[in-house]
Amino acid sequence: MSFLEALAAIQLLTNMAPAKRQQLSKDLIRYFFLNPVEISLCPFLDGQNCLIYENRFFGCRAYGLWSRQYYEQQAVRSRQVKQLSQKQWRGLGVVLPQEVVNFHLPYCPYVELEGNASVDDEMILDASDAIEGFSEQLSPWHDTFRQVYFSDLSFLVASSAFSMQTAVQLKFEIVRGVIANGDKERLAGILEAVPDLWAGLP
Repeated sequence: MSFLEALAAIQLLTNMAPAKRQQLSKDLIRYFFLNPVEISLCPFLDGQNCLIYENRFFGCRAYGLWSRQYYEQQAVRSRQVKQLSQKQWRGLGVVLPQEVVNFHLPYCPYVELEGNASVDDEMILDASDAIEGFSEQLSPWHDTFRQVYFSDLSFLVASSAFSMQTAVQLKFEIVRGVIANGDKERLAGILEAVPDLWAGLP
């Protein structure tokens, strides 16, 4: 996602009831720690409902609008990135589950446009570029979000809770423990201690 969308998500968090906001922050942090080892649902899903549907990210809005051919090309690229990550983890002595590395949401053929509207891949790419252009106006934070946090909101939230260095170290230790013996007890204790990160923000 763009930094602009990340900021919008954080604003939505600040506007939630404290208990819901804190739980969602913990869900985002849990997602950050476990996404290499399990196929996780989006932290913003509550059952079948999206908690931020009216303000959902562009990637969610575009799902089901891409042509099948383009979406499959994106799936191949995504899988290549995850294979590179798998190789890096292996260099650290951790072998990630192959089913997680290979996973990609299947193409959605069920989206129907209202009225006489038509959408093609070029239009979607233009819209994505426009959002990125707006986000670039927030540099240097935009650049930091892309280059340091890899455009990952869950990484940003985890770093807000623990510091970036600590978040990365904890992720390695938690992933290694889950791979070795399925241990998630330490993670449960870490999440229990996470404070309300956004309390008091305007």
